Amino acid sequence: MNILFGYWRTLRQYLATPKGRHDSRDYGRALLFMALTIVLIYIGLYVWGGIR
Repeated sequence: MNILFGYWRTLRQYLATPKGRHDSRDYGRALLFMALTIVLIYIGLYVWGGIR
């Protein structure tokens, strides 16, 4: 369990740096765009009868 706390502490320290904050925003934005793309494709397939 201590290993997990060590990883968590290291992640928090990394995110506290300017590079870590920038990277986390970039990764978050990329995940958001991927999720929106998946949702839009799913809706498109549903509307045009590809998924029933």
